[in-house]
Amino acid sequence: ERSKKHKFKFDHIFQPMSSQEEVFEEVSGLVQSALDGFNVCLFSYGQTGSGKTFTMQGEPVGNYRGMIPRSIEKVLETARMLQQQGW
Repeated sequence: ERSKKHKFKFDHIFQPMSSQEEVFEEVSGLVQSALDGFNVCLFSYGQTGSGKTFTMQGEPVGNYRGMIPRSIEKVLETARMLQQQGW
């Protein structure tokens, strides 16, 4: 029914001026959880043109790298570290 009210709960909401680094600092624990074997999900919601794709992909290099390239960097960094430890 359209008149029915729904309540939603969010773990975190980022402000429009949040940097890519700030967002990744908040979500990087999800990458570690995935590396630890847990299922994780990052849900990005917003109006068309609000920056979801930019937040996830960003620019290829520099401070505007998105969550995907930063996550891949973290996975590869962890793999290198584990390899050096003999894993």
